[in-house]
Amino acid sequence: MHDSHIHLAMEPLRNNYIDSIDAFLRDNGKYILTQGTDIVDFDENFQIAEETNKLYPNTIQVAIGLHPTFFEEITLALGIVEDVFEKCQKKMILFEDIFNKKKKKVSAIGECGLDYYQFSLNNEYTKEQKEQLKEIQKIMLRNEIQLAVENSLPMSIHSRDVNGSKECLQDAIRIIAEEGKGTLKGSFHSYTGDISQLNQIIDLGFHVGFNSIITYKSGDTVREILKKTPLDKILFETDGPFLPPQSVRKNKEIKEKFAQPKDIREIMEVACQVKNLSMEKLEKVTDENYRNLFT
Repeated sequence: MHDSHIHLAMEPLRNNYIDSIDAFLRDNGKYILTQGTDIVDFDENFQIAEETNKLYPNTIQVAIGLHPTFFEEITLALGIVEDVFEKCQKKMILFEDIFNKKKKKVSAIGECGLDYYQFSLNNEYTKEQKEQLKEIQKIMLRNEIQLAVENSLPMSIHSRDVNGSKECLQDAIRIIAEEGKGTLKGSFHSYTGDISQLNQIIDLGFHVGFNSIITYKSGDTVREILKKTPLDKILFETDGPFLPPQSVRKNKEIKEKFAQPKDIREIMEVACQVKNLSMEKLEKVTDENYRNLFT
């Protein structure tokens, strides 16, 4: 088993990661890709990987990137409305500097991408401010793609649309096609788009990440997408600590509900039913997908 997208530096995982990883490995777990999403958590992810890999060699890989909502969080969300692009550009330059110093420890660029959902919730932003955030996200994604291409690294892509819209995902696909030069690889994590966009992602050579959404009663659409995704393009993820599986969500005895690596087993059990495959077959092929992409 593998977990292709998790945030081990986020609480409550941060305080429990050794126990969580140990439980995952005892259940035939093999690989975990922990994701940095802003500059302040990069060092913690590297530290977690280093400490864990001393105990369990080659188990943890690290991705670092700037999450698309990061650019809102350091500007408009703080009431900063002047020189927004310049402030974001300085953070991107800092990210590139950190990457160049740490690149030997980096297995992927991510989590990065586009997110038009988060800022759409804030009614205090003007239309012009929201459009500016879109453009900043696009520019920064292009920069991160260029960094990935130059260093032959895969990417972990986040794309979240306003409900009912396809604009964000379509923009991400277009930018990857333009900047990836036909060589870029990676995964669209927590995919919830439609079949036509799924086919575009596959045509780009990208993989698709599925998580606990497929265990939810509301997950019919994503289960249908999983059914139509080629086996050699499937990855599994928890997106921990977010998105705990259905068994955790409905368990009233669990007070602190969060996703962790061992939850991959429940996700894959549902995937076996959806794909009509044995666990052995699903595990073998998808672990190979992970190895080919991130190790």
